[in-house]
Amino acid sequence: MRERMENSQHGRVAAERIERFRRDMGKWNGLAQLDDGPPSVQDIELWFKPDEQRNIIWGILALDAVLRDDPDHKQFMADVITNYARIILASKELSANPPEEIRDTPLAKQLKVWSNSDFNVGVSWLFGAAGFPLAYDLLYNDMKPAQRDTVRAAIAAATTGRRPWGAGAPKGRAFSNWYGYHGELAVMLAAIEGEPGYNAETYQVIEQILTDYFEVGFTPEGACHEDAYGPNLGFRAGSFGYLVLARRGNDLLGTEKFRKIVQSVAQDAQPYPGGDLVGGASGTGLVFPSSIIFYRHALPDEPAANYLYRLFLGDDQTGMNKIQSQLEFGLFGGDWKGEGSLSEMGQAMGLPKTYFSPRRGKLIARSDWSSNGTVLHFDARPDAFAIGHDTVDRGSITLIADGRSWTHLPSFHHTFNSADFSLVHIDGQGQPWKAPSVRFLAQADSELAAGGTADLKYAYDWQWSPPWPKKDKTFPAPWEHEMSDPRALGWPDDPAWLPKKLYGEEGIGHEGSYMWRKPYNPVERAFRSAVLVRGDHPYVLVVDDVKKDAEVRDYAWHLQLASDVELEKTDGRDIILRETSGDRRLLVRVLGADGFEGATVERYTLATDKRTQKPVEGNRLIVKARSTDPGFKVLLYPFRDGEALPTSRWLEENKRLELTAGNGKDALEFSAGPDGRTGIRIERAGKSWQLQNP
Repeated sequence: MRERMENSQHGRVAAERIERFRRDMGKWNGLAQLDDGPPSVQDIELWFKPDEQRNIIWGILALDAVLRDDPDHKQFMADVITNYARIILASKELSANPPEEIRDTPLAKQLKVWSNSDFNVGVSWLFGAAGFPLAYDLLYNDMKPAQRDTVRAAIAAATTGRRPWGAGAPKGRAFSNWYGYHGELAVMLAAIEGEPGYNAETYQVIEQILTDYFEVGFTPEGACHEDAYGPNLGFRAGSFGYLVLARRGNDLLGTEKFRKIVQSVAQDAQPYPGGDLVGGASGTGLVFPSSIIFYRHALPDEPAANYLYRLFLGDDQTGMNKIQSQLEFGLFGGDWKGEGSLSEMGQAMGLPKTYFSPRRGKLIARSDWSSNGTVLHFDARPDAFAIGHDTVDRGSITLIADGRSWTHLPSFHHTFNSADFSLVHIDGQGQPWKAPSVRFLAQADSELAAGGTADLKYAYDWQWSPPWPKKDKTFPAPWEHEMSDPRALGWPDDPAWLPKKLYGEEGIGHEGSYMWRKPYNPVERAFRSAVLVRGDHPYVLVVDDVKKDAEVRDYAWHLQLASDVELEKTDGRDIILRETSGDRRLLVRVLGADGFEGATVERYTLATDKRTQKPVEGNRLIVKARSTDPGFKVLLYPFRDGEALPTSRWLEENKRLELTAGNGKDALEFSAGPDGRTGIRIERAGKSWQLQNP
């Protein structure tokens, strides 16, 4: 580690950050110089607090003192953690007989930690999380025996009998990032393993939780059922826990599945500097570099891990300088491996250009792995019964092209309205909150094109009760118990933990599954197909076979747009969108829409942010049609200002289309299946691709 700190780009950046923390060491003088007598109530009130940043800084300062072999700083940090250990032990004693004067104070609230066995984020931060036991581990050889005994006793008292969320629960409940979020308990236990006070039963509890989450919360392809929450929040604190398990024989990090998890995160990333994760239901803005740093540490030679490290930390490793990542940056950081630009690293990863997870119902197709590549996300999930965070997005699409995202997928924090997603609406009504599971019917991939088809009918027909009602919760008619088998709703395989119905099952959900349903927006059919066509000028084709009944109705095809996208012009069925600053453009061509009535781009207040209480701006394109069966066929074509637009002409209306883009010419054939689903076949220069009808 000294060699790395002294002779790497990472070391230079880490040294600058550590120096800032070192300059602030004086803020802990009062704790380091606490007198030798029993801590007073005032001492406990001053220091006994859940403080994530404090714990991280203590771990960093202990690491720094040992790496520099600075005896004064080592002794100072040993005094700090020893006296905090005394505070922990004194708080436990005080909780047994609290004086009247602290009733209804913040301290009284903190002391309740000793009256239960909970281990949540607040409890973890109160007892030092990873930084406190790590400091003990690092400073051990420089501590006096009495100091070691005190810290060991505090960690033992803080951990014995603790039971994080998921302890002892059936395996099928392990979908929530809360399972991984408490991995720092394993670090606390590992610091005193084999010493007095170590509790093997508590270690078995956290090992069970982390193992179940790894096996159930992520699909065999590495996708997370909670989207960005799992690999970034579940692995934020969980990474420490998984490392503890790996060093004790349960090496989940050495499995092919862990490699696939990292590769799945790379698939979900917007592939350009300054990008984010697409995020699915969780939305964007959830990248914590702590997990990204850990991926590269656990898999130092994995191209996807190095690609993510460079993508999110930047070429100079100064990006995303969040306090939550500083301990991991000091411990696990390093120089990424790879040649050339970020685009060249992406191309060299060797990952497939098409990614599909059947359990998650997510298809990601791209033209290439460059930062300017065109990328389509098609999200139609059969796992809606299982996830912790959710939005009304059964069948929604995301489009990235030319180094930017054209679309926006709202976070579950902001909206439960179907109109805020890229879906078809009928007389103003789309899918409900909570939208049920849907079936991903087919997907196909070749060098020419990649895409899939999903049956969204169940998500229009039915509304599910808000997620995870308790066992005794009842709803009035027309609500009824949801007795469907998840397999019948599209879950693709048969794991042992998966129940046969979604009501009256204790083995899934937060406290069991007691799902209800009621009719919402019954439709005759609702199929969506989304296809990325590759080549010199990649484009996306979206085909919607949505029909409610035989009545003439107002249909609206929504495309949720990024906030900096605006309308440049419309020309018949061509809508050209532009970024507010720059030369990138997106052509939206309505190839088919019976009863077409035009298109509009509207800005509106999507929601009020629950945390800031400020309005969240929405921005969407709406293509309108009045018909009994609109049969939307929409082309999405990214281009640069000044480039020629593609030409398209129907050789046979709604059946055969000729599309010319640049020097390429494609023949598109559409066929009607017996269930009303449109089959798609594409031919170019003797090559063909198709989504087959049943």
